[in-house]
Amino acid sequence: MDNINELISECCSNFSKTEEYRILKSYRSRDNRLTFDERFAINKSIELTYAPLFELLRADAPSLTESDLFFCALTFQHIETVAIAECLTVTKDAIRMRKLRLREKLPANWFDLLFPEQKRNSSESVTSHNSQGQSAPIPLQQQSTKNSKVMKEKMSFGKAVASCFSNYCNFNGRARRSEFWYWVLFRGTIVLTITIINAILQSLNVYQDNKTIAFIMLLVFLVCELGLLLPYFAVYVRRLHDLDNPGWLVFVLFVIPELIKAVTDGINVLASEFSIGITSIDDKTMMLINLYFIITSVIWIVLLSKPGTEGPNQYGPDPIRIINSSDKQD
Repeated sequence: MDNINELISECCSNFSKTEEYRILKSYRSRDNRLTFDERFAINKSIELTYAPLFELLRADAPSLTESDLFFCALTFQHIETVAIAECLTVTKDAIRMRKLRLREKLPANWFDLLFPEQKRNSSESVTSHNSQGQSAPIPLQQQSTKNSKVMKEKMSFGKAVASCFSNYCNFNGRARRSEFWYWVLFRGTIVLTITIINAILQSLNVYQDNKTIAFIMLLVFLVCELGLLLPYFAVYVRRLHDLDNPGWLVFVLFVIPELIKAVTDGINVLASEFSIGITSIDDKTMMLINLYFIITSVIWIVLLSKPGTEGPNQYGPDPIRIINSSDKQD
């Protein structure tokens, strides 16, 4: 235990010499929000200075998440609750509930080091200090695990679309699953609607009678397709970041397969419709190309359907805000 105390003191001392520590100690109000770069720098600084302590924690408590370890480090550092909540992009109530969860995850010796003021062995009370310095047990409500459990803030379809438009060219940070898949639904609905209208107009021979309408429909399709493409790539990259994966995977899983399929389809159309000396691609090659396209499509659908990493990662804070079940959801 003495070795652990010495290691904690050493980690705390090293972190207290950093600029990130100064930022945290000077933080007082959620009116003064931390920037993305500040959160990222704090996360990296803690990972570096607390690395040996995190190894011991993981060995004694394998169920701890990266967010739990980050919380433990800030607690060892005696950072105020409001600053910890801002770093983890959660509410102060969520911080209180995290303490209760750590009561179950951590061995007794670690929990006592983190929260010496709490009585771990009593499930009915925690210790509070009154103005005279005396400690008194405060009963914990029996229904707390039911009525005060934490949960993830939901993102509606409208919020997801608005978020993607507000991050039109933003390839930094992270995007949660609902934001990505709602945008896919939104973009797919727009393109499908235009395609159906186009098919109806073609079946009615409208384009043959009025070339202006044909030009307008083509223009509308290009504006919608190209206008919605950039935010699609942006949210795709941010979704990969949420899974702690590099953004360049979007080229391997989406851009390259789509380009290959578009080029091969174009060659076949030119070879069959126009006599310009182009030979269509043979069936065996087309089968391999279609197989590659299907495999990459399945991989990215499965990958982007997975939940993101909990808590901050190398690409930024968790995009899912943790709220108390008694809070009003917006």
